[in-house]
Amino acid sequence: MVGYTLAECCKILKFSQNIVLNSQLVEANTNEEYLLTILRKEIEHREDVRKERLIKNAGFYTRKHFDAFRFDDVNMPAGIDANYLRECKFIEEKKNLVFFGNTGSGKSHLAQALGLEACNRGKNVKFYRTAALVNRLSEAKNEKTLTLFMKQIMKADMLVLDELCKAFHNSSYGKSFIM
Repeated sequence: MVGYTLAECCKILKFSQNIVLNSQLVEANTNEEYLLTILRKEIEHREDVRKERLIKNAGFYTRKHFDAFRFDDVNMPAGIDANYLRECKFIEEKKNLVFFGNTGSGKSHLAQALGLEACNRGKNVKFYRTAALVNRLSEAKNEKTLTLFMKQIMKADMLVLDELCKAFHNSSYGKSFIM
């Protein structure tokens, strides 16, 4: 049997190099405890990498968080509160949310915070400014890739359409919606 280094074993077993780094840091009383700690750290690392990939693939323009959002001036329907939103229960319940209000009232902030929270909970999110989505749909149609693009959108657990009213008020986008 050929002697492998720890790094080579990780590569063959498709573990990250994170195990190599953790192998030098982890201390344990038994071999089993040592291995379990290393494997748990690898699982945590993979979850972090997955969340970061979900956030990147979502297409957020900025990262807005709940911590910076004030619910003081937000009116919500009965049965919906900040915790309901923060826990992303609406995704499991397959409910749509529509935020409306004056410019600067926090609609985009809240939508991005919800999307980011959903990504952190392992959900596949797609975030689009509505005008950009309409443009992307038009491009996909022209490039004969509309079916593929729609499949990507349909795979999302959560679809966020920001600035919806702006798209409807722009006459060229309004025609796209009607057609």
